[in-house]
Formats: sequence, structure tokens, C-alpha cells
Amino acid sequence: MAIKRREEPIPALSAGLSHVMMTGLILFAAFPGARPLDQVQRYPAIKVAHTHEASDTSASDGTGSATPPTQAVTAEPVKEEWPEADVAQAREQCMHLLSSVAVEFEMLEPVKKGECGLPAPILLKSVGSAPEVVFDPPVQVNCPMAVALGKWVKSTLQPTAEARFKSQVVRVVGSYGYSCRNIYNLPNAKLSQHALANAIDIGGFALENGRTIRVLRGWGLTERDIIAQAKAKAKAQAEAKAKAKAGGKGKTEIAQKDVKEEPAGDKGEADGARVKKAGAAVTQASLSLPSAKLPKGKKDVPQTDAAAAQPADPQKPTKEALFLRAIHEGACKEFGTVLGPEANDPHRNHFHLDLIPRRGRGYCE
Repeated sequence: MAIKRREEPIPALSAGLSHVMMTGLILFAAFPGARPLDQVQRYPAIKVAHTHEASDTSASDGTGSATPPTQAVTAEPVKEEWPEADVAQAREQCMHLLSSVAVEFEMLEPVKKGECGLPAPILLKSVGSAPEVVFDPPVQVNCPMAVALGKWVKSTLQPTAEARFKSQVVRVVGSYGYSCRNIYNLPNAKLSQHALANAIDIGGFALENGRTIRVLRGWGLTERDIIAQAKAKAKAQAEAKAKAKAGGKGKTEIAQKDVKEEPAGDKGEADGARVKKAGAAVTQASLSLPSAKLPKGKKDVPQTDAAAAQPADPQKPTKEALFLRAIHEGACKEFGTVLGPEANDPHRNHFHLDLIPRRGRGYCE
């Protein structure tokens, strides 16, 4: 009878396989959430700055993993700049424009701040020649403004100075150019032309003969001043008249009472005394009237100083007033906006000139 023999597995191999399987089960139980490396999500690297709260003793969330430290992402501020092509083009146009006028200037770096600035600003030092008109201090403007100033100096400023004073202008006093702001610095107003370096303020002019003419003192009375002084004078006269009338009435009643007690022969003398006293009261009231002469550009100057601040005849303009009005009018042919003392109180002490585009003739006041 044939007997079949069954092959048994090698005892050592069986023991090894059993050990491997047991090790795998233990690892699976210890790390149930582990995933293969090819399934791990990868993120781009981000530069972060750790806050002071980050530490090695971070609290656990109960799942066995530590809470990551607090992190703050640092974002670099965006620097406002003009494109290089715009800067190159603006500078080329600037040099072309300034080649037509006598001007001393320094090319500045581009300025960009929100709506303010320009790609090719310049620091204007002087315009004209023989003599040069120096800006004190130098002003930051755009190139078209420098050209317009040069034309105004040649066509109006120097001829008027020569005609009025037999001298020429050598210096612009109190000049002021670029400033990133709204009109009159009001938060809800339009952007000022100063914010585009498209405007200049001028406080006065110095002549070759040493004379200085300032807008504040040289312009004289404005139309607002004349109207205001007329109203003040009329009001003061009305008050003085009412006061004199009230005073005269009271004195008349007292006089009538005194007449009854006086002898008949003294009546004429008493009446004369009363008339003299009433006249003295009116004269004193008239002396207290405000002066018809206002100081140039100043409101709170005592009345004693007002007469000295104005010419003897307020209706007759001075040389300075005629000069300033003439160059103000001439500027209206070169600039889009010209404002001076007649415009409003903020411009009482300077001229504002800008090149804002306008249809036809510029705004001149």
C-alpha cells in the first residue's frame, strides 16, 4: 500500500513571517492617520515672522499634536513709481521745452504720491538774463511752468519795472511751488495744481536798485476793503447821530427846567452855554469815527497806525500798486489761473499762478 508524504513548511520561515506581520499590525495601530509620501500635500514656502507668543511649550489640542506657534505674514509696502518709459519721455520733452528760454534749473528725481507728483520735476533757480531773475527760495515746478514764467518776465515783469521804477527785477521773493495737497488744504476740495508742480506762489519782487515790493503792502486797498470801510463809516455815523440826538434831547429837558429857576436876564447866556456843550458832544463823537484809511493787508492795526500805513490820498494809487496791478494783468495772458489780493483774503499777500487748462482766456482775479 502506497503512502503519500505531505510536505510541512520550514519552521524558521514561518516564524519570520509571523514576526513581520505582527510588527506591521503594531505600527498600524500606533499611527492610524499616516499616509503614503506620494499623498502628502505640498505648500509653497512663505516667509513669516514669529510673534513673541511662539514657544516650545505650545498647548496640545488633545489629538496628540501640538498647536503651531502664532505667525504673522510680512507684506512689503508697494513703492509708487513712474514707469521708466514715462520718466524718459517726460525728461526729453522737458529739455526740449527749456531749450527755448534762458533758465537755470536742476533736474530732480520723479515724484509719485497717490494723485500727486510728476515724472520730470525740476528745481527752478532763475529765469531770464541780463539780469537774471532769481527765485528765493528755488521752486520745484514742472517744465511748462518754467517756460511760462520766462515769457512773463520778458514780456511784462521787466518792462513794467523799467517803466515804473527805472530799474529791473532781480529777485522773486517768497516763491513757493510743489506741495501735495488739496485747494486751500480742505479735505473735500479738488486737488491743487501745486500737487502737480503746475503752480507757483509769489510774495514780492526785489529790484536792481535795492527796492523791494511786496504784494501785501504794495497792493493797497482792495474792493472788499473799500466796501467794508464805507459800511463801517456809515454805521459809525448813524450811531454817532443817534447818540448826539439822544444826548441833545436830555440836555434840552434839563435846560428847560433850569430856565424856570433862572432870572430872566440870564436866559440868553444859559442858552449859549447849552449850545456850546451840545456842539462839543457832536465834535467828540465825530472824532471817534473809524478812519477811512485801512492798513495794507492788515485788519487789527490801531487807528493811529492806519493813516501812516496808507498814502495821504487813498484814491490815488502808489507806484507799487500800479506796478503790481500791471504785472498781475500781464500774467493773465500767460497762465490759466491768476489770483491776487482782489480774489480773497487767503491771497492778500501773494500772487498764485498756475497752468490749469482753460478754454479761452484764463481765470484772472
